[in-house]
Amino acid sequence: MSGSGVVATRADEMQRGLTSHCYRMLGSVTDALEVAGKHGAYEAATRACLERAGARPLPTDLAAVGDNPEGELHERREVLWLEPFPDDLADDHPLDLELIAALQRLPGRERAAVILRDVEGWPAPRITDLLGPVDLRQAGFPIRPAQPDQPELLARYRAAFEQYDVPAIVTLFADDAIWEMPPYTSWFRGARNIGRLISTHCPAKAAGDQYLLPLRANGQPAFAVYMRDPIDNVHRAFQIQVLTLTAAGIIHAIAFFDLSLFPTFHLPDLLTGLPQNPYDGTPRPHVERLHRPHG
Repeated sequence: MSGSGVVATRADEMQRGLTSHCYRMLGSVTDALEVAGKHGAYEAATRACLERAGARPLPTDLAAVGDNPEGELHERREVLWLEPFPDDLADDHPLDLELIAALQRLPGRERAAVILRDVEGWPAPRITDLLGPVDLRQAGFPIRPAQPDQPELLARYRAAFEQYDVPAIVTLFADDAIWEMPPYTSWFRGARNIGRLISTHCPAKAAGDQYLLPLRANGQPAFAVYMRDPIDNVHRAFQIQVLTLTAAGIIHAIAFFDLSLFPTFHLPDLLTGLPQNPYDGTPRPHVERLHRPHG
């Protein structure tokens, strides 16, 4: 690799590190990109994050588990929700959604101290120089052991959704799995309840109504879900699902309905190259992703 190539690689690594740091602070990929783009040093970026650091929740942080998956779903669009983070922007440190949600529950300065100490490896004097007096006895954050992606399970999951086979979907979840879907505060526990929720509230009606594109977010397997518009017969951006896997199956699924996330994952908001029914034997199309310049 040429000298300029090495410099470019190092600059890209530094930018990914800074963007990931801001995301751990803010819980928002949108805000993290904005702050990291304006501030080239961790000290300045951390201060900027503290100025806007709120607490971005997930539905499980705001409401009790639901007991009626067929009932009305409660929605709060005014809440600034936790967002998923594309793997191609991430550094090599832990970034799973369980961790980010736990960090968001800490006050801003304590959150910064934990991140700088446990992720960035800063010594205590450097942290206090930046943040002032802060309780560094704060317990370390939860690190979820890395789980293999289980390609066969993910392929079955994708096929079950695209064929709208709810009984098959249910078998892929662990018995105590959780399904949540910001901006809805309603969330549910249990594979059967997840099936009841999907059967009642999913707008899909038959095989081919949904199309899933595999993604990576927060170091976890994910899918961009496109839903067929029955009037125009095109598939429109619908949600991004991020999954947590265990040996017992899928233990947690978060379906993000914020469509502004699709460009962040450099995905189109409309799929026009699909056959009327992807299960009629026509080969799967190649889906062009949006170009996102790095900077």
